[in-house]
Amino acid sequence: MTRALFAAALTGMLLLGGCVGVGWGFGPGFSSTDRGLFSAGPVVVHRGDAYFLVWTQGAHPFFFRPNYKAMDGRLVFALVATSSSGNLAGRQQEMKIEGADNLQALQRGGACWWEREPEPEGRFPRLQVVEESPAAGAR
Repeated sequence: MTRALFAAALTGMLLLGGCVGVGWGFGPGFSSTDRGLFSAGPVVVHRGDAYFLVWTQGAHPFFFRPNYKAMDGRLVFALVATSSSGNLAGRQQEMKIEGADNLQALQRGGACWWEREPEPEGRFPRLQVVEESPAAGAR
């Protein structure tokens, strides 16, 4: 019985991982100027001691979260997939940037967005870093 439950759980995890895992790899992705995804393109906001990636979602209704990684002395963001749930069209979104290596790369080399075109390597447009007072970010 325990063996059957383990096999069923493992099969479910593999199936789920296969369905959503495709979009989880880090690499070039959608353009940061795609107005279907972003009605206001992503910027990095420095608020107090923290940094956030902030954007306003375009008409595309589905949930997404860009990935980020320190690469070549800078912080690189990419969006390689979206989900099929939620309806966040037109809403402002933000995500806190975490990890000592990521913050160091951001502070030293700035931030950029990894886009698919032109192939094969894509391009890396810089993202603006906006200084904001902590009170301005309070909701």
